[in-house]
Amino acid sequence: MKVIYGKNDTAGKNISRALSDQFAVETKEIEYHPVFYNYPEREIGAAKGELIIIPSQHKSEKNIRSLTVHAAGNFDSSELGGFKQKMSPYDARMARSILMNISKYGSGLGYEITYEATHHGPFSENPIIFVEIGSSEKEYGDADIGYVMARSIYEAFDEESEIYCALGGLHYPGKFTRIALKQGISIGHIASKHRFNEINQNILKEMMAKTPGASGFFIEEKSFNSEQRRKLEDMLDELSFAYKLV
Repeated sequence: MKVIYGKNDTAGKNISRALSDQFAVETKEIEYHPVFYNYPEREIGAAKGELIIIPSQHKSEKNIRSLTVHAAGNFDSSELGGFKQKMSPYDARMARSILMNISKYGSGLGYEITYEATHHGPFSENPIIFVEIGSSEKEYGDADIGYVMARSIYEAFDEESEIYCALGGLHYPGKFTRIALKQGISIGHIASKHRFNEINQNILKEMMAKTPGASGFFIEEKSFNSEQRRKLEDMLDELSFAYKLV
């Protein structure tokens, strides 16, 4: 496992410092924000397939205090690093383990603990997991929260579970987070309901290809009207991808 963070990212520094000081995990500071750091494995000496963890700060228009986990990738835009309609591999089981640990150690601290939908770079050929603190400088630099996140990363392991990609929900996809925490199913790349017009067969194939071990897709039923659901189901049927309405 490699851990990288941006030198101007307060939350990334906070979590990485705790990983180094409390758990003797080696971390690497980079000059600019990791979302723009395409192919980071080439610069940090990661082995083929080695997991890259990126502790980072999360910004929210509503300043929601949050502790989040998510994949890296893009739909129709690459303004925040990576490439259009390309996603980085995602270790969904490790991500779920981190999320479970955050829930274990961070519940009751006044933070929303959640997955985020896939929404930015970088692009990598290695699996990437973002682990983030939101949503202001007060939270970013909180040493106690930094420790919670560091411990959650350090204690994570590749626990056997089913894996599904997901379609629907908001940017903080509550249903998919609950499925992971309560039902023991790991969630891979997530396309929020706001991405409906960007979802096509190429995107669906990319989501599956970059979520190793995925059995198919969850579709949050209430996120789409009947016509939209039918369109998604037709595309999935044509690709022979399994799906479940949830």
